[in-house]
Amino acid sequence: MPLSHATRSHPYLPFLLVLSLVMTALVSACRPTTQTYTIDDGGVETIVEGRFDTVAGAVAAAGITLEADDIVQPDPDAAADPDTPIQIDRATEVVVLRLDSRESYRTHQTTLADFLQEIDLSLQPGERLLADGRPLDPAEFASAAVPEQIVIDPYKTVTLVENGESRSVRTAASTVGDVLAEVDITAGPYDTITPDADSPITPEMTIIVEQAAPYRIVADGETVETNSPHTVVEEVVTDAGVTLGELDRTQPDRTAEVQPGDMIQVIRVVETFETADEPIAYETVYLPDDTMPLDTQAFTSAGSSGILRRQTRIVTENGVEITREPAGEWVEQEPVNEVISYGTQITIQTMDTPDGPIEYWRVVNMQVTSYTPTSAGKQPGEPGYGITASGVQAGKGVVAVDPTVVPFRSNVYVPGYGVAFAGDTGGGVKGRFIDLGYSDDDYEHWHGYVDVYYLTPVPSADKIRYILP
Repeated sequence: MPLSHATRSHPYLPFLLVLSLVMTALVSACRPTTQTYTIDDGGVETIVEGRFDTVAGAVAAAGITLEADDIVQPDPDAAADPDTPIQIDRATEVVVLRLDSRESYRTHQTTLADFLQEIDLSLQPGERLLADGRPLDPAEFASAAVPEQIVIDPYKTVTLVENGESRSVRTAASTVGDVLAEVDITAGPYDTITPDADSPITPEMTIIVEQAAPYRIVADGETVETNSPHTVVEEVVTDAGVTLGELDRTQPDRTAEVQPGDMIQVIRVVETFETADEPIAYETVYLPDDTMPLDTQAFTSAGSSGILRRQTRIVTENGVEITREPAGEWVEQEPVNEVISYGTQITIQTMDTPDGPIEYWRVVNMQVTSYTPTSAGKQPGEPGYGITASGVQAGKGVVAVDPTVVPFRSNVYVPGYGVAFAGDTGGGVKGRFIDLGYSDDDYEHWHGYVDVYYLTPVPSADKIRYILP
């Protein structure tokens, strides 16, 4: 095919066209496929990556929804530039409430005064404005920030009766509690408010406040200032959070009436009990045993003391002991008696003596003395001289004994003295004691100890003292 004139005039043109295509491809290959965009949404920064032709595209890619009155800079239709941050200025939503209406606005104004001018709202006589619940004076509008809620509330006149005293209050408060706050009345937990604090204000309403009476309570070392609508001591104390125990008492008494300003004293009464133990001595019990010889004993079982428990009631008032008195006693543990067995088996024995053989059933060692009729206290010739307790004449062969030790009117044998008749007694003859009788002419002095043999016959069991002193 023949070359055109232009081709013939530029022999390097084909080469230049090819080189241009190669350079364009290289530039396209080096160009980044994604870019980073910064979006400031009312102070909240969002980073989004990609390639966007417009600002609106970058905002949509970030998942941000715009309202019709939000302001975006640069303009949403402008080309998106990664080096230029996107600014979103959100409109503020403001709700305006009146008694009979509720309107919602969106604004970019920053002060309350500018916003009111924007929506052409001005206060009428007898109205007040509450911004987010806080009443504002018109002089504050220029410096106040735009609130989320504005309430336009007309003033009302209510009658406030406080503790019987009445006054008129002009208010724009919406509830009884708000009215009390406006006039600096703080209701205590026991104050009475009629109607209650949450009731809405209506024109010409009457609000009655009955404040609880003041009292002073002294309890547990502290003085409590309190208020109560009650007049009975126990109820006033309970209102103050002071708990009375069952034994506690008060001054005045729990059921007494008190006047505002009175002092009530709480007296803590504590009752405690002390116990003390005393031993109960055990007794020794003797049991007869016919398998054991007479005048022998054997330990059978041990004794142990018991416990007598006594209780004392102690009453304190505010830590000071008031009374201490017995509160009873009882046997906490019974004593266990000691048991000793004694022999009752009598064996008759025979013994040779200078006076001949004797038959005896018991031998007892005794203290010995001797006496004469005169030493008994009477002189010859006096009535009763020499007459013993048994009626026989005193003298050799008659001895004085303790009848509980030696059977009375029985016969005994005393070595060195002989057989004798237990026919006399005496005030000094007690226990293991024998007083040997003599006549005034044949007296022999005895002292010390001697074995005394009880001669047969054996007396009946009721006449025998098995355990001698």
